[in-house]
Amino acid sequence: MTFALVQCFAAVATAQTKPAPAAAPRGPSVPRIDLSIGAGFIGGSDLGDTDAELRGRSGAPFQLFATSSRLGASLPLDVRLGYRISPRYALEMRGAWSRPEVQTSIAGDVEGAPALTVAEKVDLYSLDLGILVMFNRRQPRALTPFISAGAGYAGAVHEGLTLLESGFTYRGGGGIKFPLALRNRARIKAIGVRADGTLIFMSGGLASGFGTTHQVAGSGSLYLTF
Repeated sequence: MTFALVQCFAAVATAQTKPAPAAAPRGPSVPRIDLSIGAGFIGGSDLGDTDAELRGRSGAPFQLFATSSRLGASLPLDVRLGYRISPRYALEMRGAWSRPEVQTSIAGDVEGAPALTVAEKVDLYSLDLGILVMFNRRQPRALTPFISAGAGYAGAVHEGLTLLESGFTYRGGGGIKFPLALRNRARIKAIGVRADGTLIFMSGGLASGFGTTHQVAGSGSLYLTF
C-alpha cells in the first residue's frame, strides 16, 4: 500500500508540472480591402438645346437666338476603395476627377449676327458608393470578371471658380481583375490590374434643364489588396 501511495503522489506531481500545450499559430489574415488607382476615357454627351426668348404683349414668345450645348470627352483620374464583405460581394467607394470642355453653339440671332461657338473648361468631380459582384474562379491566379453599380454626387466648377453646379450620377457596368503577384503573409496580399467599362448617367449639375445625360467610360488601374 505504501508503494501504491508513493506512485499516486508521483503521478499527480508530474501532471501538475507538465507544461501547457502551445497555442496553434494563427493563419494569414483574410484580405478585405482593395485600393485601386487608374485613369481612362469618358465619351462626350449632348446637353440639349435651349432657345433664348422674350414674351411680347400678346404673350407669344419671341426668339432672340438658339443655343445647343455639348459636354466634350475627357481623360479622368479615379481612385477606388473597396471592402470585401464576402468572397463574392464588395462595397466600393469611387472618386474621380476630369476636365472636360463644355461647348455651346449660338445660332439664329434675331439681329443677324453670325453663328459662333463658345467653349470653356470645367473641373468635374464625382464621388459615389456602389457594390461589386465578382464571379470568382477556383484558381488563385485567375482572371476574375465582375459587374458593378453605384450612385453618388457630381460637382462641376467653371473656369475662374465662378460657379459650382451640383448634381447626381448613376453608373453601371463591369470589368475584369487579374492578380500579378500573391503574397499570403505580407501586409499587401495581392497586386494586380483591373479594367472597367461603365455607362454613367448624370442629372442636375451641368445637365440642369436638359434631363439626364449619359456617357460611356472605360478605365484601367493598378490595385493593391490588404
